[in-house]
Amino acid sequence: MEKTTEIWEYDGTYYGFLTLVYFAFKKRQFPEVILTQETAVENLFFSHWINTDEALAKKMQQRLTQRLRKENTQFILDGFYCSLKEKDRCLLDAIQISLNTDDLIINHLGHPSILALHNSLKALFSEVHQFTGFVRFEYVGTLLYSKIAPKHFSLPYLCPHFAQRYSRETLMIYDETHRLLGIIEKGQIRFIEDCEVPTFNKENSEQAVQENWRKFLQAATIKERKNEQAQLSHLPKRYRNHMIDFY
Repeated sequence: MEKTTEIWEYDGTYYGFLTLVYFAFKKRQFPEVILTQETAVENLFFSHWINTDEALAKKMQQRLTQRLRKENTQFILDGFYCSLKEKDRCLLDAIQISLNTDDLIINHLGHPSILALHNSLKALFSEVHQFTGFVRFEYVGTLLYSKIAPKHFSLPYLCPHFAQRYSRETLMIYDETHRLLGIIEKGQIRFIEDCEVPTFNKENSEQAVQENWRKFLQAATIKERKNEQAQLSHLPKRYRNHMIDFY
């Protein structure tokens, strides 16, 4: 593929990215920089806008699914949701490599784009694993509610864990970083994007439970054995803002 000095911009959606992929391979050109509406504010140069075409994007998705290994398709999908700044440009490289090999894309870590995506995905999945133990729910009426502030786009990967764990409950998890609300109803998951934080009237019974929990933690703590450094290594401060244990 010919590499150009062009700058392309799209709306930041997955279908928008697939539309961009279609035009890149149709023109047989990869842009030097790919911007979204969020990152475009940093750009001082002219960029070429790619309009999202959902029908075209679905055809591209089907074509990639047919031609790529299942594991490589999943790597590209996960890569789109990682927090790597240059992920869109790296993903074009990943798609090109995957189209030219039957090998696992993860075996191409010698390529800078694949290595960058791999490291970013490691950070994403590490955060998801941490949240499985650090999320704290509270009863709001008949449902369980929690609020988190992840660095990465972790909520879609986190919800299946709680859907399986609380298969008979209704849960809501709000990601205040990405303004994303995950709703789990008896194991079924759906999301509401660009959502304001939900507001509820907390019941006295829930407040009493939280207060009793804090009193228990205080009573069970042995002050002489307190080790702040060890606590920070097991539970970083950034996870504590939404844990009632530290209110």
